[in-house]
Amino acid sequence: MNTNKLFLFDIDKTLIEGSRSHRIAFSEAFKKVYGADTTIDVINHAGMTDQQIIIEILKKNGLREEVIKSKLRRCMEVMVECFEKNIEDGEIIVLDGVQELLGELNKHNFLMGLVTGNLEQIARGKLMKVNLNHYFKVGGFGSEDINRTNLVKLAVKKAKENFGFEPDDNIFLFGDTPLDINAGKEAGVKTVGVATGIYSIKQLKNAGADFVFENLKDTDKVLKIIFQK
Repeated sequence: MNTNKLFLFDIDKTLIEGSRSHRIAFSEAFKKVYGADTTIDVINHAGMTDQQIIIEILKKNGLREEVIKSKLRRCMEVMVECFEKNIEDGEIIVLDGVQELLGELNKHNFLMGLVTGNLEQIARGKLMKVNLNHYFKVGGFGSEDINRTNLVKLAVKKAKENFGFEPDDNIFLFGDTPLDINAGKEAGVKTVGVATGIYSIKQLKNAGADFVFENLKDTDKVLKIIFQK
C-alpha cells in the first residue's frame, strides 16, 4: 500500500447519484420509531450526516431533541434493516469519471477512504452494489459521529493506526457541498470540490475549496493536482 497520500471521498453526488433505498429507509424509520409521517425532502440535507438529518427533520415535526436522541440508535438500526431489504429494488448510478479516477489511484496503490454522512452499512451497501466498495480501506461514517469534521479526523486516525499513514499536507478530501469543504478545512486537509450536486463551482470556491472541478470526467486534470506534491 502506497501511504504517501490519502484520498477521502464523500459518496452521494460525489461518487454516485444517490439511492432511493436510502431515502425510503429514512421515511420508514421515522414512522416506525417516532410515529412521524415525513420525508427527508422537508430540509436541504445536502452534506449533512444521517444523524443530523434525523434530528433536524423530526424537530420540524414538533419532536423535542431529547426525545429524538433517546431513540436515535434504534432509528439508525431500523434504517439499516429497511435499506438492506430494499437495496436490490433501485438502480444506483456511478457518476462520470469516478470508475476511471478510482482505477488510476488504485493502480498507484494509493490509500483511499470514505468520509460520508451515511451510516456505514448503508454506505458500504451502496458501493458494493456498484462494485466500488473494495477501493476504500478506511472511513469516517455518519453512524460514528454526528459532526462531519470529526468524520474526517476519524478516517485519518484509522489510516494512521491501520496502515502507518503519516499526515503531512498529503490528504485530499473530495466532496460536492460546502459542508464537505468546511469539514476538510477544519480538519486541516486539502479539499477538492466537485460540482456534481446542487452546488456550483462558484459556491464551492466561495466555501474555500483548494481545487474545484465541474465533475470527475477529466481524470488527467484531477491527477495533475494530486501529483503536484
